[in-house]
Amino acid sequence: MAITTRAGLGGDIPQMNRGPEGLGIKPLFHSVRDIALVLDKTVQPGFGVLRTGTMLARNSVTGKLVPYITDDHTDGNIGRSYAVSDIGNGAVAVNLRKEDSYKMAVGDNLILVRDNAGSPEYHDCGAIVSIDRDTSPVLAVVTFTTAAPNADFTGANGANCYVKSGDSGKFSTCVYVLDKDIDTGSGVDAKGANTSVVLNNAILYLATLVNYDASALSDLGAMEDGRFLILK
Repeated sequence: MAITTRAGLGGDIPQMNRGPEGLGIKPLFHSVRDIALVLDKTVQPGFGVLRTGTMLARNSVTGKLVPYITDDHTDGNIGRSYAVSDIGNGAVAVNLRKEDSYKMAVGDNLILVRDNAGSPEYHDCGAIVSIDRDTSPVLAVVTFTTAAPNADFTGANGANCYVKSGDSGKFSTCVYVLDKDIDTGSGVDAKGANTSVVLNNAILYLATLVNYDASALSDLGAMEDGRFLILK
């Protein structure tokens, strides 16, 4: 297991690292948390630290929660795993960074997406058949069921994939809002996280929300009012 630090240090040498100054941790609730409908849920492993206010979706196979995927797939969404090589027409595998491969598991349903001049193309790859993390020291080969429909899923087109968590469109539907910081783990030692999530009857601060977009607003059946998100 590699030794890591989250202290923002750049090595074992005297240094001074100044972070941005602010008012501290952003609050999520404008309303009283005690009156909100809050549920206990399990988040799938491999996504590292997820911040308070992260939009969450539900894995279509296991029911575990995963980060919601926004409509803008150039936003660096933590739920995405980017292909490190082009995916050919008829291919049934995608090469990922090994660490990214721990965001998924054999049996999960995989979604592949590429940019198409601002109009993304989505492909339902079906179930993940295998994940080879042993052949290469840095890459993982994720093999899936339904072959790529064309040769356009390339690095130049921002090809990436994620766990299916919705029935149509981009196959990711926002269902909950994370109400505390959690660590789901990353890489080989990732185990996931138990947490609480907000479902409704709450007024939240928009500025605190992560992976939030117009589709998430619609999925939640919520409304915006100034700087607030109202979950009915």
